[in-house]
Amino acid sequence: MGSLAVQSLGLENKRVNHNLNQRLQNKEVLIGQWISLNDPAVVEALANTGYDFLLVDGEHAPLGESELANILRGAKGGQSAVVYRVRENSESLIKMALDLGADGVMVPQINSAADAQNAVNAAKYPPLGKRGVGPWRASDYFQNFDEYVSQANEITSLMLQIESVEAVNNLDQILGIKGFDAAYIGPADLSAALGVFGQFDHPDFVTAVETIVEKCLAAEIPLGFDTSGVAHLAGLANRGFQILTLGSDIQFLIDGAKGLSAEIRQALQK
Repeated sequence: MGSLAVQSLGLENKRVNHNLNQRLQNKEVLIGQWISLNDPAVVEALANTGYDFLLVDGEHAPLGESELANILRGAKGGQSAVVYRVRENSESLIKMALDLGADGVMVPQINSAADAQNAVNAAKYPPLGKRGVGPWRASDYFQNFDEYVSQANEITSLMLQIESVEAVNNLDQILGIKGFDAAYIGPADLSAALGVFGQFDHPDFVTAVETIVEKCLAAEIPLGFDTSGVAHLAGLANRGFQILTLGSDIQFLIDGAKGLSAEIRQALQK
């Protein structure tokens, strides 16, 4: 695989291309941050901090339909695209997120070809899938209906999470399903499924990840990973990962507050 173009993390005041599929096809490396707070002001601010996309966590954070709608309004006009991780592989949840105008959806716990096909059916219009036609907010409240429907399959991203032993064992069949746009490794769940939770240097975990990387690259499926530190980013990109998530709204809030309070107390002791 050729070298991947890592984009600048600068804070230039310009709108980034929200078509993540196109950027992945151009071999770009995309960085994302996690969103778990539902205040649109938080998202409005973070959407202009140099990240390619915001990954809104509807699986583990309390971010449902109403919260996602507010988050999307907050992110409107910002640099970052918005990807919503649904709580489960549900047609109604996937369709809801896309109809609200999310730039993509991430679906957890894809363990079989049938799981992958169900996600594709929910996320893509025919002939790729069976998505119901009613792109409410996505089509600017039906004002751009024809334009949106004609290009939705190309401009919305479907990312499938590979995070179980079953998924690794069934990966050839999963990758044979047409219509999804990227695979994404969930390291915490994958390590837990392997019985080596958090041991990301354990041989069993390393072997599973290498298997996923090898097969995704061979199938030309863009691949993502949730990393724990900046030091790992270049190595992951060089191995072929194009979607890298690092940092979260709540982490930024806590780290900033802790850092400043420590500085204040240190200054008061002088």
